[in-house]
Amino acid sequence: MVLLLVLFVGALACAALIYSTLWARYNNALQQLEPRSERLEGVVNAGAEIETLLSAASSTVAPLVHPAGETSQNDIQQKLRQMIMASGGTLVSSQVALEPGVDGKLARIRLTATVNGEWVKLVSFMESLQTHRPPFWVRTANITREGASSGAGPQNARLSLQLEAPLAPEKAKP
Repeated sequence: MVLLLVLFVGALACAALIYSTLWARYNNALQQLEPRSERLEGVVNAGAEIETLLSAASSTVAPLVHPAGETSQNDIQQKLRQMIMASGGTLVSSQVALEPGVDGKLARIRLTATVNGEWVKLVSFMESLQTHRPPFWVRTANITREGASSGAGPQNARLSLQLEAPLAPEKAKP
C-alpha cells in the first residue's frame, strides 16, 4: 500500500513537471505571437487608408509612365511614329528595346529613331516630345542639316534621337 502511494505521488509529480514544461512552452509561443498578431491587426485596420493612399499615388504617377504589357514595345513605337507623322516629319528608322527594371528602378523602353523633315517640322516634333504625356525622355539628340545651306526653300534636316519611355510596374497576380 505504501508502495502504491509512493508510485502515485511520483506519477503526480511527473505529471506536474510535464504540465509545467508544456505550459512554459505555450506561454513563450504566446509571447512571440501576440506582438506579431497585433502588428498584423494594425495593418488590416489601416487597409482602407493604405488603399486610399495607394490610389492617390497611382493617380499621381500614372500620367508619367507608359502602360506595361506584352505589346508595350509596339504601342510605344507606334505612339512615337504617330507623333512624328503629326508634326510632318518622316520616320527613316526606329528600334526599340526593353530594359527590365532592376534595383528598384522602373522598367523602360529604349528607343532609337531617325527622322527627316523640314527644320520647322522637326522643331515642332521636339516641342511635342516635351509636352507629351506619358513622357518620352530624350537621352541624346543630334540634328544635321541636309542639302544646300542657302536658298529660298525650307531647310531640311535629319534628327537622330535616343529616347526612354518609363513603364508602369506590372501588377502582381494573386
